[in-house]
Amino acid sequence: MSVPRSDSRSAIPDRVIVYRTDIRGYYRHIQKAQLYNHQCRFVDEPALRQLLHQYLYYSVEDGSEIHTPGQGICRGCSLSPLMGASFLWFVDTAFAGRDDIDYVRYMDDFLFLSDRRWPVRRAQKRLYDYFDLTGFDCHPDKTQVGKISQGFDWLGIWFTDNGATGIAPRAKENHRQRCLRLYEQARRAGLSDREAQERVQQYKRRWMIWAESQLSAADMNNQGILI
Repeated sequence: MSVPRSDSRSAIPDRVIVYRTDIRGYYRHIQKAQLYNHQCRFVDEPALRQLLHQYLYYSVEDGSEIHTPGQGICRGCSLSPLMGASFLWFVDTAFAGRDDIDYVRYMDDFLFLSDRRWPVRRAQKRLYDYFDLTGFDCHPDKTQVGKISQGFDWLGIWFTDNGATGIAPRAKENHRQRCLRLYEQARRAGLSDREAQERVQQYKRRWMIWAESQLSAADMNNQGILI
């Protein structure tokens, strides 16, 4: 899913400026024809191309009307993560191997690190040029540029110039909101208070597994800072 020049965690102590962003409504705004032409560059078999065409130009029902969406790919299909990740291969090749920045991508999340501001600005402009060609926009609430010392969120972990410091505030808030919604949904579905609480606890256990795995990947010890 990513093509970094080097490990972003090891690069942080040597870098000063960070730029991170992701694509707003990525799956929803993928241009079908662009993605199909991209896949045909690597897939020669006619039968596989036909399957790709069927995958892209699916039909949906909306108010008893059946139509084919003009753009976007299905979020629920198991093939979509592969298609979505491969479509950004051109961005990876444009930034990988550069000496003035460190580049990492996970799906449609982008991270640039540099010891100077201008390489980041040039990378930002080049990324926007690619977005103009493909019809994408940066998510305004998930775009950040500035000094690493001020901290930044990457895949749910909060990083500073000292490295990873714990679960990011946004991830914690999303976790709390999700717990509230699960409880309210369970109660509206007629579950008892005890059953609703158990459903929330099941989600919390799964979330803790995710959080601990993220902290482990960031080379952190469990220091009781998950919540």
